[in-house]
Amino acid sequence: MKQFKKTIFWFIALAAIFGSYLLIENRVEESERVEQAILKLFPFEIDDVAEFWITDEKETRVRVVRQKGGWWLDHPLKAKGDDEAITKMLENIVKARKDAVLFENPEQEKLEELGLAPPNLSIAFRTGSGVTTLQFGDKGPTLNVTYGRFEGEPAVYRVHSDVKNESDTSVYALRDKTTLAFDPTKLRHLKISRRDRKTIEVVHDQGRWDVVQPEPGQANQATVLEVLFAIKDTPVKAFVAETSVDLTQYGLNSPAIVVTVLEEGKEEAQLLRIGDRDRKQRGYFAISNENHNIVLLDEKLVKTLLRDDGQWGEGG
Repeated sequence: MKQFKKTIFWFIALAAIFGSYLLIENRVEESERVEQAILKLFPFEIDDVAEFWITDEKETRVRVVRQKGGWWLDHPLKAKGDDEAITKMLENIVKARKDAVLFENPEQEKLEELGLAPPNLSIAFRTGSGVTTLQFGDKGPTLNVTYGRFEGEPAVYRVHSDVKNESDTSVYALRDKTTLAFDPTKLRHLKISRRDRKTIEVVHDQGRWDVVQPEPGQANQATVLEVLFAIKDTPVKAFVAETSVDLTQYGLNSPAIVVTVLEEGKEEAQLLRIGDRDRKQRGYFAISNENHNIVLLDEKLVKTLLRDDGQWGEGG
């Protein structure tokens, strides 16, 4: 009986100790969560952002809006956004932490000294709670911090300079730079018409790859896939013209190369026309039937498309 009571006693004691441990651990975790929330630069998460815009000293540089299917640029032009680049940028900004409060309520003269009156750059986020705007001033003496201030609030913070660097981005960086959007493994028909060279034509059906032109036969699958992925993965080097212009000045009225890609399950093929070379920028002017704007493509892609005729067939 005594042994039983002793066992019960120790069981209760251990349960009490374990309960106290859990209570302390929960309090520590809660304290850490509160501390993390206090140190967070922004009071929201990336998924809460409906749109954001970046303003420099002169005007709004770019505005980006979340829509079904991803991010879209709304200003200075309407264009699909680069979802991967935008997400990465938002992660580096929205998840940033405050370094320290430098001044609680600085005078106007001090704000001017810090480059915050007026700010030389700002980024604003619209969420369900409203608009939050972070204004950036000059960099600190060590250059790894920047002076920052939330619009409508007096306090000035020291913010890591990477936050300003990420915010100080360009329209090109946030814009979708896909040359042609397709899945190379689902190719049904590929045709590459080349001035002064033989036309390359490849068909794919149920895992079999065949060359139709210039010499009929089994295709070199590795070569074909290499070319297809080069087309898909080569980003637009520069956006030259957004509206309809005279294609003659870019050599696109009579293109040097025309790439036709038809995917399985698609009724309409994608067309990419490549014209003259821009020697200064080391690229070629191009236009597709998907976007209708003139872009510049890296010359490496053109060299890939102009590879020797014999390399497309099996054994090439």
